[in-house]
Amino acid sequence: MTDYSTIKNPILPGFTPDPAVLGVGDDYYLATSTFNWYPGVQIFHSKDLAHWELQTYVFNDPDFLHLAGTDTPAGVWAPDLTYDKRTGKYWIVMCQMHNMNGNLFDQDNYAVYADSINGPWSKPIYLNSIGFDCSLFHDDDGKHWAVTLEWDTRKGYQHPGAIVLEQFDPDQGKLVGPTKRISRGGTDRGCLEAPHIYKHDGYYYLMTAEGGTGYGHGVVVQRSKTIDGPYESDPQNPIITSTPYRYFRRGDPDSLRLDLYNPKAPLQKCGHGSLVHTATDEWYVVHLSARPLPGTTNCTLGRETSIQKVEWTEEGWLRMKAGGTLAQPTTEGMKGIQVSDKSQAAGVNADFSTGKIDLHLMSPYGPRTEEWCSLKERSGWLRIHGRQSFFSQFQVSLLASRIDSFKSIVSTKVEFNPIHYSQSAGLTLYYDNSNWLFARLYHSETLNSTALAIMKGEKGNKDEYILDRVALPGGKAELKAEIDYGQVQFFYRTNENTEWRKLGDLIDISFMSDEQTGGFTGLMGGIGTWDAYRRQSFADFKYFKITPKNE
Repeated sequence: MTDYSTIKNPILPGFTPDPAVLGVGDDYYLATSTFNWYPGVQIFHSKDLAHWELQTYVFNDPDFLHLAGTDTPAGVWAPDLTYDKRTGKYWIVMCQMHNMNGNLFDQDNYAVYADSINGPWSKPIYLNSIGFDCSLFHDDDGKHWAVTLEWDTRKGYQHPGAIVLEQFDPDQGKLVGPTKRISRGGTDRGCLEAPHIYKHDGYYYLMTAEGGTGYGHGVVVQRSKTIDGPYESDPQNPIITSTPYRYFRRGDPDSLRLDLYNPKAPLQKCGHGSLVHTATDEWYVVHLSARPLPGTTNCTLGRETSIQKVEWTEEGWLRMKAGGTLAQPTTEGMKGIQVSDKSQAAGVNADFSTGKIDLHLMSPYGPRTEEWCSLKERSGWLRIHGRQSFFSQFQVSLLASRIDSFKSIVSTKVEFNPIHYSQSAGLTLYYDNSNWLFARLYHSETLNSTALAIMKGEKGNKDEYILDRVALPGGKAELKAEIDYGQVQFFYRTNENTEWRKLGDLIDISFMSDEQTGGFTGLMGGIGTWDAYRRQSFADFKYFKITPKNE
């Protein structure tokens, strides 16, 4: 047995972008963006850096977090996760992006703190609105600093702007003193964002993302003897990337950059890094990554989270342990920490007869409430009351979780008795309010019965696979969607003793990818209902599962 195991990437497959990692003792925590999904900011826990379990959420106060009407991909962006050793408090900083129209972003940055990673979290402290990707650094002299991307929208000025430094006073609950621009990037890739400050051997290190959150992405490092600069760039920048060569794109607002797709890279879009020092005295960078469908540049699973082991050189720079700058599909684990071969794709197994709703299940645009989602109204079942359609950005009765494997089975058991054609309930694959598939039970006037058919939303346009519909006079069915990379086949059966029957033909799901939607979230699987008649109908669900298969 060797002293080192191997960690496979991605460590968090599926829609888990913008990771921020933290080590406290031999416990490791990781926070990711949630965008328009509620609750805001997921926190995962690990002991081996390879396998992560969802532990909690941070922002679940409906009086604070208002997501209704949020356009994709706005919402809760790029959390920062830190620990202040002097006070023993955990800190989370997040950006709530309200509007992106006209490239004149409207956002607010907030900080919260807690004595435990599980909360309760303080009331949000407003920081600033100058830009996004704000993070905190707790210096060893007791001072606290915030760094933010200053989103510069002025005509004739370099876009997106500079990294700005501001002092934060937790006692006053606000930023104090002047704002200083400390960097306009360590490379010429442009699209500067995601600043984090670390301190090591007398230097302050500024880690940023550059090149856009797409195919030209990279992790960039600069350093200075003083926190306010001047900062010098690592001569090897970017230190982790999918595009291991120099290019000039300053001022280019395109963050996707499809032309920079590298077919030889095992992981794409690698950037947005976060550094952690382990209890074994080793160093790792956790970073965003993506895996397109084979032979395409379409990423249906969205932006994921990967990790690379790094080392300090004698010159005081970080280098990948594997060598080079191209992000690798595996990396060396921590010394003496055994890593199992268990798949990182965890899926979901929500049995509502337990009287609990699985922690992985989230709702878009607002919180899950007893008003529309109840375990009490029918024992052993989850009852979901119909509200607005899946095209809405407001009152949407949908529970979903990320698809975390290219091969997955999404399934449920539903009972529904609609009396109007505008009442629907069933199983969905959902990217955002404009792009989804819905295997739904509804009332068919033609068949004079409850029926089952697939409805599609693509780029905001509706289509119905009406020729594939089937009558379900009992209003009861098990439904499943078998995802095989870029295609899905829906199935149904009326009871567990009958064979599964196909519902229609294979459907291409590549339209639910970042590249086709123009967003940067990811594919979700879920259950839900709507009612455009009198908002009186409801559906009962026995279980909901996302079962990963071997890829």
